Amino acid sequence: MHSSNIIIGGGLSGLLTAWRLQQQNLPYILLEAKAELGGRIFGVQDQQSKHYHDLGPTWVFPHQHNIQNLLTELGLTYFEQYTQGDALFQKQNNVEIIQTVGAGAMTTYRVQGGMTALIETIYRKLNTENIKASHAVTNIRQKDGHWVITAQHNNTQINFAAEHLVLALPPRMIAQHLTPQHWASPSLQSAFKQVPTWMAAQAKFIATYASPFWRERGLSGQAFSQQGPMQEMHDASADNSPPYALFGFIGIPAQNRAQYSESQIKQACINQLQQLYGEQAKNAQTTLLKDWAFDEYVTTKQDCREAPSHPNFNIIEHINELEEKNIYLAASEFSADDAGYLEGAVCAVKQVIAKLITN
Repeated sequence: MHSSNIIIGGGLSGLLTAWRLQQQNLPYILLEAKAELGGRIFGVQDQQSKHYHDLGPTWVFPHQHNIQNLLTELGLTYFEQYTQGDALFQKQNNVEIIQTVGAGAMTTYRVQGGMTALIETIYRKLNTENIKASHAVTNIRQKDGHWVITAQHNNTQINFAAEHLVLALPPRMIAQHLTPQHWASPSLQSAFKQVPTWMAAQAKFIATYASPFWRERGLSGQAFSQQGPMQEMHDASADNSPPYALFGFIGIPAQNRAQYSESQIKQACINQLQQLYGEQAKNAQTTLLKDWAFDEYVTTKQDCREAPSHPNFNIIEHINELEEKNIYLAASEFSADDAGYLEGAVCAVKQVIAKLITN
């Protein structure tokens, strides 16, 4: 199967690259290892509404105009993160909960319906015949001036050929899954391995409720804890309407989390919410947990061992090799601006499309 452009990775970067190519009437095939699209954008739909609870990226920041423009282009609305009311703080080894007047949080935005709406909206615009989910790439080689990509699908190996190779996944995922030893210089291979995957080893918990009882008590839903298991919590409700929810980032290191079952972690999170917000917090309608540390297509062992840090890939250092081999790096970690964030993904894609159009 041949196309001028093969995109590997079905997250925001890959899907947006596909859509931009389609808008230019340029051919493409997108290969995604997982059965579902979205990459690190992952949500669980509420049973009583169309809202998706975000278990991956949650926020868009005021200065991030490229992702805001994309949302507007797609007809998606976004609203300010709820921060009205007081914040709570749990000090280490201190039973007393400290209540701070005013949350004092910086302005952030959330997408109406959840971030998954962004993925679904782009996907509906694509020629779905060109989107190959459950196609895990097992080998990449250059042969006679073009790329040969082998993917595994339903226990069958399928070969794809292309002139241009767009890599829309984090650097360490490229190093781990895309056999760069067959096509990249030692310097480029090393660079892929050195760049951390943003938020890779994070775990996120969400509890949904029939009513926003914390708001009724004058609380913002924002809380910080030195006790855990969650170290930072926020209101995760839809825009002033059901479903109502609280979410938190779990502060226990990934290697330590592995000692506990999902049900144990969920119960510990509910217990913590009960300590902070009272008895009503134990009456969660739904509890959701996503531990990204155990996702083989997001996180490496190296990501789990290291402290979180912002990615910084010096693409200029490798530009000659990339251009000579027709390799295009579209993932957020490769962006010069807001690397790792959704904004970074949009910026990286913009640079890639500009090059593909001229080649």
